[in-house]
Amino acid sequence: MKYPRLLLLCTLGWLGQLPGVKAQQDPQFSLFMYNQLYLNPATAGADGKTRLQIINRMQWQGYQTTTGDGGAPNTLIVSGSIPLNFAKSAVGIHYVNDRIGATGSQEVQLSYAYRMNINENTLALGARIGFQNRYIDFSKLVAREPGDPLIPTGRLGQTQPDIALGAFYDATTFYIGASVNHLNQPKFSLSGDANNALAPNAYITAGYRLEPIYGLEIQPMVLVKTPLGFSPKTLSVEGGVIATWDEWIFGGVTYRLQDSYNIIAGINILSNKALRIGGAVDLIGKSRDIKAPASYEVMISYALPALTKGKKTPVRTPRFRY
Repeated sequence: MKYPRLLLLCTLGWLGQLPGVKAQQDPQFSLFMYNQLYLNPATAGADGKTRLQIINRMQWQGYQTTTGDGGAPNTLIVSGSIPLNFAKSAVGIHYVNDRIGATGSQEVQLSYAYRMNINENTLALGARIGFQNRYIDFSKLVAREPGDPLIPTGRLGQTQPDIALGAFYDATTFYIGASVNHLNQPKFSLSGDANNALAPNAYITAGYRLEPIYGLEIQPMVLVKTPLGFSPKTLSVEGGVIATWDEWIFGGVTYRLQDSYNIIAGINILSNKALRIGGAVDLIGKSRDIKAPASYEVMISYALPALTKGKKTPVRTPRFRY
């Protein structure tokens, strides 16, 4: 037990030494328990499988501005993760397209995790590097005075490098992870302010695995998010419980503090349960007068065996021997 506690204390202490900058929220996902690679590069290959996955979040569905084409946030993430057990490591990659009104962002990130065995548990240290693109589409803005020459036309965007670090400790009955992104504080000057930087955001995840009866796994979990320029107003906490029966069907509920109640459900299908299909519904509990009452997420992922080095091990059966 001393290793995860020491890891968490050291990570939190290191995060506390970083300077605070302007806060800017990254996209959020109610299916965060199945989207760990986006939060923490050290979770690449954590489930021991090569996994390809797509999640699409449609936030505040039905939200409409008084003019224009809506403006509700929509986020798409495509990710892939490959364990490299022969090298005690793993690699991952993800692409995010996030849109809200006339603004948006795109990112492509490559993650690497080095995995160390501690007794029967695993400690992974991860790093991520990639690119962030932020843009404004002026054609989606509604001008008070159409034709105003001071309002630009077309789409204006900038691309900057982006760096993240993380650690993940995975034991038989629990896991805990800590990470921070935007370490290099990429700066964008779309609004004319050259000091408009992405704030480093810290993430802490933890979960516990219970099996009260054979075939039933119950997993309480929590996710804490905060910009490093900490303030109670910017702290985000969500948590809940997911139940999985026979590695086949899963469902649960989570709560995002002062925001929403979230219902999650899904199924693992095919003979090897490699295809996962799931979804989430967020029921907005606060500020419903300025938001649509619900948000939705859909997920599809496919798992393959981990890569192996050298020849495949022969499978010997009484009927076919070779």
